[in-house]
Amino acid sequence: MRNVSKFARNRRAVSQVMGSVVILGIVSSVGSVILFNGMDSISAFTYDLSFHEPVKNEIHREDIVFEHIRFEPNTDNLIMNLANIGTVESSISTVTIMKVDNQEIIANWVDVNQIIQIKNTEQITIDGADDSEIVLQGTGVWNDASYVDSDYKISLTTNRGNFFTTVASPFNT
Repeated sequence: MRNVSKFARNRRAVSQVMGSVVILGIVSSVGSVILFNGMDSISAFTYDLSFHEPVKNEIHREDIVFEHIRFEPNTDNLIMNLANIGTVESSISTVTIMKVDNQEIIANWVDVNQIIQIKNTEQITIDGADDSEIVLQGTGVWNDASYVDSDYKISLTTNRGNFFTTVASPFNT
């Protein structure tokens, strides 16, 4: 009986080497499953990106800033100074002007077709020559009482489908 109790005291359930081998096997098998699943997801994402055309990616690189809006007094002309701060050339397609107070459309989808190079500023004049693009009621000028104290939402659309908007008022009122 004495030998049996001595034998039971010295015996261990699992040796440290065997325990380490078992843990290493579990960790490596679970880790490899996670690694290969992640690599498959990255590979699928890269494959999906390969289908996007560079032209469509350029949409997100286009950025226009309205530097200055001038409502010319005693006329219905509007002069906009625009800066291209994006990383691609922008081509302005149309301009729309709306009076914010009563939602009156002042200029509706006026064709501009002006290109702004990267890191350049361009001046666009609306209603300069033909005088039919901006429609103002009453006297037909910006310093008319019905137009001088209002805000105007000016939106422009590019050929890539982006649009940029600002709100301006005549004569900094």
